[in-house]
Amino acid sequence: MNDVEQKVKLPAIGLLIAGIINGAFAFLVLIAGVLRLVAYSKGLEKLPADQAERIGFYIGTVAGYGIALITLFVSPIIIYGAVQMMKGKKYKLSKAAAILAIVPFTACCMLVGAPLGIWAYIVLNQEDVRGYFRV
Repeated sequence: MNDVEQKVKLPAIGLLIAGIINGAFAFLVLIAGVLRLVAYSKGLEKLPADQAERIGFYIGTVAGYGIALITLFVSPIIIYGAVQMMKGKKYKLSKAAAILAIVPFTACCMLVGAPLGIWAYIVLNQEDVRGYFRV
């Protein structure tokens, strides 16, 4: 294994882990949302009585589950980009995966994804790494 391969491998593994964690977390959030809907439909939980609280509840619910749904669709792209990064193929996809891990509205678990995505992006912008992808 040459130096560039070794330089690319760790951030790619980190990006892969971030994609898996994001996908799993988004899946769990959406499952919890379905269970929550069932609880409301059966009368086990009640909506807030105050109109302002109810509006905030609806906005928070739609935003939270919307981000989880976006994350569920974006996570496979991050995972695939990380795998391609490890192989030294598809430079643009690898870079896009790093960017998607950084963007807050595409990752439920941004605390993990953002630092790893930034690390992968920095490594991908190095001249020797770009040359590695061209080979």
